[in-house]
Amino acid sequence: MRIILLALGVAIVATATGSPVSAAHVYRFCASYEDRGDVTCAYDTFQQCLDTARGPAGGTCSENPAWHPVPAAPVRHKAKRKY
Repeated sequence: MRIILLALGVAIVATATGSPVSAAHVYRFCASYEDRGDVTCAYDTFQQCLDTARGPAGGTCSENPAWHPVPAAPVRHKAKRKY
């Protein structure tokens, strides 16, 4: 019985201290359709957006104002050894 309670306690603590849920993916490009007032932001590349928006759909593509580039990792310089 003690083993079961210990295992249950460990499971509860592990669940409570787990990593938070990550934010939803924000796509870089949006297709807007003026004739129907619709905007779809679901494209990672401009070409994907154009392939969907062109033609009979009559849409245009633009960059999503909510999209922000991922910052580059900082460059770490190795310290020179002193002999």
